[in-house]
Amino acid sequence: MLSFKKASLADMKLYFEWANDSIVREQSYNSGTIDFENHENWFRSKLSDNSCMMVIFENEENLKVGQIRIQKESDYDAVIGISIALEHRGKSYGKEMLEMATDFFLRLNPNFTINAFIKETNLSSKNVFEKAGFKFKEMRKYENFNSFHYIKKEQNENR
Repeated sequence: MLSFKKASLADMKLYFEWANDSIVREQSYNSGTIDFENHENWFRSKLSDNSCMMVIFENEENLKVGQIRIQKESDYDAVIGISIALEHRGKSYGKEMLEMATDFFLRLNPNFTINAFIKETNLSSKNVFEKAGFKFKEMRKYENFNSFHYIKKEQNENR
């Protein structure tokens, strides 16, 4: 059983470590190593950005297992990102994290569509997003990579 809370300044170093994990960098659209100064500036700006929801997940042992960020891009579209700590991968946390965070976000923002862009080589993420209720929309170029485009919106929404 997972729980989540809003990310805080106290989580900055942990986010930095997760972001620089070699597999996370490989699957990210910007695969270069992140330096701490840039990360700190980015992290502080996201914490104070009302159009950004950053949450951190803990398991039943109060261990931090991963994070999700949902960034509003317009009045009705948002983009989601997820990462799971190396030591917690393969424990089926991804589906639960995605369901919890997106359900929470969509309750607060019922007119939004959450967009997920996944590199076509990242089949494990593709499968997790499908299991969490995201629907395939199209293949497209995103950030110069062939990518799966998945969406999730409130089930009663017909937009």
